Amino acid sequence: MPSKSTKAQASTLGASKTATREESPVPEANESKVAIDTNTLQAFSDIVKEVIKEENDSLREEIIRAVPPINTTLEEYGGKLRDHDQGLTELDTRLVAMEANYQELKDRYEKLQRKTDDLENRARRYNLRVLGVPEGLEQGNPTRFMAALLQEVFGGGLEKPPTLDRAHRAPAPKPPQGGRPRPFIVCFHYYQEKELIQSLAREKSRLAFRDGQLLIFPDFSADLTRRRTAFNEVKEILRKQEGVRYGLLYPARMRISFRGETKVFNSPEDVKGFIDSRFGKDK
Repeated sequence: MPSKSTKAQASTLGASKTATREESPVPEANESKVAIDTNTLQAFSDIVKEVIKEENDSLREEIIRAVPPINTTLEEYGGKLRDHDQGLTELDTRLVAMEANYQELKDRYEKLQRKTDDLENRARRYNLRVLGVPEGLEQGNPTRFMAALLQEVFGGGLEKPPTLDRAHRAPAPKPPQGGRPRPFIVCFHYYQEKELIQSLAREKSRLAFRDGQLLIFPDFSADLTRRRTAFNEVKEILRKQEGVRYGLLYPARMRISFRGETKVFNSPEDVKGFIDSRFGKDK
């Protein structure tokens, strides 16, 4: 058991601690700390404001110094843009005039080309092309040879050899042995004799000559030949249709007669449209 003196000491110690806690100045310390923190924050705030003000002033001065050069540069570019705009306007005007001139020149060129082609074909109207004559048979005198050949091929259709101004092979390299012979271009002195030869050639289904076959065509220009050849596809279609009569007209038009109706077409596309409307698309 603890002695009475020990209990008295413990009691006295406890009372002393209680008195110490009651007499400790805690509120005064807290208030002092808050006051210090407030002063520190105020000072820090003032420093930050001063730094921000200095930075703003410095930035404002830099902006003020930078604006005039930028304005000068913008004015320069504005002037250049105005010059470019004026230049583009002038170019546009010149381009419009150039397009008009081009279209006029194009129309004139096409007109002159048609005239030139027409003149060329009129100059060839006395000519015929004869295909299938073996090389070397003319023996240096093609004009006399072709006159005799035509009389031989058409027999009784010609009372005498036709009068030829000239005859010659097409201007092309001589083919190798066994190759396709070059065609003959024959120029008749009389247009009527040339037409008679064409008529006799159409009447005969086959022109036999020395184990071969001759083909006779008008001597058209390359451009006109191309335009007339473009009708070959529709000619094949019309050939299969019953009751249809057709033929090519000069220079490159097709005449079709069907069920008492005759029409003339200027292009293969127009003929295809007629075929589709009359016979349907399944020919």
